[in-house]
Amino acid sequence: MSQMPQVKTWMTLGRISNLPTVWTNTLAATLLASSAGALTPPSSLVWVLLLVTLSLLYLAGMLLNDLLDADWDEQHHNPRPITLGLVSRQQVRLASVLLLALAAASALLLSQLIDQPHWLLGSVVLLVGCIFGYNLLHKKHVHSVWLMGACRSALYLTAAASLAIPPGPIWLCAALLGVYISGLTYLARQEHRNQLISRLPVLLMLSPLALALYADTLWFWPVLALWLGWLGWHYRLHLADPQKRQVRAFIGAGLAALPLFDALVMAVADQPLGSLFCVLVFFLLPHFQRWIKPT
Repeated sequence: MSQMPQVKTWMTLGRISNLPTVWTNTLAATLLASSAGALTPPSSLVWVLLLVTLSLLYLAGMLLNDLLDADWDEQHHNPRPITLGLVSRQQVRLASVLLLALAAASALLLSQLIDQPHWLLGSVVLLVGCIFGYNLLHKKHVHSVWLMGACRSALYLTAAASLAIPPGPIWLCAALLGVYISGLTYLARQEHRNQLISRLPVLLMLSPLALALYADTLWFWPVLALWLGWLGWHYRLHLADPQKRQVRAFIGAGLAALPLFDALVMAVADQPLGSLFCVLVFFLLPHFQRWIKPT
């Protein structure tokens, strides 16, 4: 196998087109914690280690998902890299262990550079527990989707804990993000059947609207309009008409909208440059998704 197809195989396993959403989550949570606590943002080294730790944990979680779902994927003819024979289970298992080991080393090094390491290490343990819990249970229990939401919530808490004990606004934003992801994951459970059993998951995805209660900057409202317009357009395009339903396409659009949630958070935190950066990432993600499938 040539080098480029092999690289793309691993990128597909890691759903790497979603990786920038981990970075915008990290940026938003950290800047919100800095703003809410009147704290200096992290140093460059802390930033790097934080991004490395969370990126490695995300990639490990994605590889574990394919590894633990391999039998199900074969039974349902889901064309993932393992079932297509592009990579072996043993290779994915070893890569998962390596990613987790590197993430642990990065987190331990990061803990040596901050004032309150216990909160950071505790949130990392919580995140790892949610990753394993979801991957072990999601094919068995329908409501395990809340563990997927908890993964993103724990990511927010971990990023904030790189500065100090996560302040109140972080917990709220982490909860709203977790509800959004849980709704999206409910939809993903029916992705292989292309069905929309209930519209409750779509309603859960409207949780970020609660941020409007705390908005006192002008920049917040155009970002909110962009987010609502994006989801509304894709709902009409991919979910509203049963004859034209494409659940997978709507899920991709929902994942692409994640940086807009972070843009809303940073608008609330009065961080216009950070918010603008997240909007730019949002515009780039759909192009990346055309190369590497997000689900």
